[in-house]
Amino acid sequence: MPNQLTVSEIARRMGVSPRVISDLFYQRQLSDEICPVIGGRRFIPADYLPVIEAALKERARQQQKPSDS
Repeated sequence: MPNQLTVSEIARRMGVSPRVISDLFYQRQLSDEICPVIGGRRFIPADYLPVIEAALKERARQQQKPSDS
């Protein structure tokens, strides 16, 4: 598949754990339809990288919010 990346490749590029990327899919913040699992591996089009980057930034922003308790 041309221009397709795996979760591990993207995680290395973005400096995060592959688990962080996978969690975004499990939480439905990223599209399973655009990035299907084939043969046990998720394939992500290279042009989807900006969407992943934005989701990671939003995740980081939410984690930095002070708790209301």
